[in-house]
Amino acid sequence: MNGQVSQVEGNGVGYLKPALFRFNAMFFVKIMGLIGRVALTRWIGAEGVGLYQAAYSFYGLLLAIIPGGLPTALALTTARDARTGWRLFKWVSAILALMTLIICLCAFRFSNEIANVLGYPNLGFAIRCLAPALIIVPILSLARGYIQGLERFRSIAWSEILEQFVRVAALIVVVPVLLTGSIATAVGGSIVGTPIGAIFAIMFLAVVVRDAREHEPITLSGNTRLAPAFMALLKTSMAITVTRLLIPVSDFTDMILIPKRLHAAGYSAAEAIEIYGVMTGMAVVLAYVPTIFTAALSHTITIRMAEDWQAGRIDFFRRRLLAAFKIGWIWGLSSGTFLYIFAPELSMIIFGSTEAILPVRYLAILPLLVGIREISTSLLWAKNHKSPPFIGLMLGIAINAVLIYICVAIPGFGYAGISIAIISMELIAVLWNLFHLRIFRFAWARSLSIVQDTSVFVLAVFAVFGLHSVFDLAGDTRFRWIAWLPGMLMYGVFFGLYFKMRCGRDGGTYSIFD
Repeated sequence: MNGQVSQVEGNGVGYLKPALFRFNAMFFVKIMGLIGRVALTRWIGAEGVGLYQAAYSFYGLLLAIIPGGLPTALALTTARDARTGWRLFKWVSAILALMTLIICLCAFRFSNEIANVLGYPNLGFAIRCLAPALIIVPILSLARGYIQGLERFRSIAWSEILEQFVRVAALIVVVPVLLTGSIATAVGGSIVGTPIGAIFAIMFLAVVVRDAREHEPITLSGNTRLAPAFMALLKTSMAITVTRLLIPVSDFTDMILIPKRLHAAGYSAAEAIEIYGVMTGMAVVLAYVPTIFTAALSHTITIRMAEDWQAGRIDFFRRRLLAAFKIGWIWGLSSGTFLYIFAPELSMIIFGSTEAILPVRYLAILPLLVGIREISTSLLWAKNHKSPPFIGLMLGIAINAVLIYICVAIPGFGYAGISIAIISMELIAVLWNLFHLRIFRFAWARSLSIVQDTSVFVLAVFAVFGLHSVFDLAGDTRFRWIAWLPGMLMYGVFFGLYFKMRCGRDGGTYSIFD
C-alpha cells in the first residue's frame, strides 16, 4: 500500500512540474501587469483608469464570446487525437479569422456609436485601438489551445510572458507621448500594446507549431472524419463558454450599472467614471494582489488532492483539506489586515493618490474571501464536483448586480455601496462552496483557533496604529510619513513568525506538499 502511495505521489510530482512552471509564468505576467497598471494610474488618474476599465470590460466580454471555449475544447481534442486536432486547428482558425475580421471592421467603423450605447462617449478612440486585437487574440488563444493539447506547457508560458512584456512596454512608451492630448487619447494609447503583444506571441507560437510538426510527426488515428469532430468541438466549446462567461458578464454589468447608478445618486458623468476607476482600477486591483498566493496554493494542491480522492485515500485528502484552509485562512487574515493598516501608504506609494484609501479599507476582507473561494473551488474540483462553484459564483454575481442597483444609487453611498456588492458576491460564493464541502462542522470544532487568530490580528492593528500615534504626538508631520517603515517591518516580522508557528511543518503545511 505504501509503495502504491509513493508511486502515485511521484506521478503527482511529474504532473505538477509543468503546471508549476506555467503558474510561475502567470505570476510573472501578473506582476508585469501590475507594474503597467501602476504606471498608467499615475499618468491618467482615476477618470482615465475608469475609461480603461470600461474598454477592457467590453473587450473581455467579446473575447469570452468569440473564441469562447474553443481553445480548451481544441486542447482536449488534440490530446486525444493529435492529427484531428491539427486539422481542426487549421479549419477553425480560418473560420475564426473571417468572423473576427468582420467584427473588427464593425467595431472600428461604429466605435463612437458603441461608446455612446455603453454610456462612455469618450471611449470611441480606445475601442478603435482595441479593434485589431479582436482578430489577433482569438487566433492566439486557439493556437495556445492546440499547443496545450500537445502538452507543450512551457511554450505557452513563454508566449504569455512575451505577450505581457510587449504590451506593458508599449504602454510605458506610448502613453507619455499622448499625455499632451486628452485623457481619452492617452487611454487609447495604453491599449495599443494589446494587439502588438498578441502579434509577437503568435509569431513565437508559429515557430513552436512548426517545430512540433517537424520533430514530432503526428501519426495518431488520422482517419477521423472532420465534420463529426468539428460538431463535437463546437458542442464542448459551448458548454465551456457558458461557464466562462460569468466573470466577463459580471464585469460588463458593473461597467454599465455603476456609473448609471452613481449618476442617479447625483454625481456628474465625470465623477461617476472617476469613482468607477478608483474602485475597479485601484482598490480592487490592490485587494486582489494577495490572492496570487492562494491561487498558487489552490493550483498546486488540486492534482494531489484529486489523486487522493480517486485512490480512496480519504485521510490524506482530509488532512490536505484542513491544512489548505488553515494556510488560506491565516494568509487572508494577515494580508487583509496589512491592507487595512497601510492603506494610506500603499495608496500614495503605488497610485500616487489618496483617493483609494477608503475603498481599499472597505475591501480589506477580499484576500480572505477570495482565497477561501479559490481553495474550496479546487477542493470541489478534486472531488469531481464541478457544478457547485459555478452555481455559487452565479448566485453571487446576481446578488452583486442587485446590490449595485440598490446601494450605489443612495446619495453619498458610492464607494460603500460598490464594496458591499463586491464583498457580498464573494461571500455568497464562499458559503456555497463550504456548504457543499460540508466544512462547517470542522470550522465549529476549531472555533477557538479561529477566534484566537482573529484576536491576534486585531491586536496587531491596534499595535501599529499605536506606533503611528507616537509619531503623530511628535508634532512634526515629517515623522508621520516615515512611521510606516517601522510599522511595516514590525508587522512583517510578526506575521512571518505567526505564520511559521501556525502553518509550519508542525502546523500542517507538510500535509499538502509531502
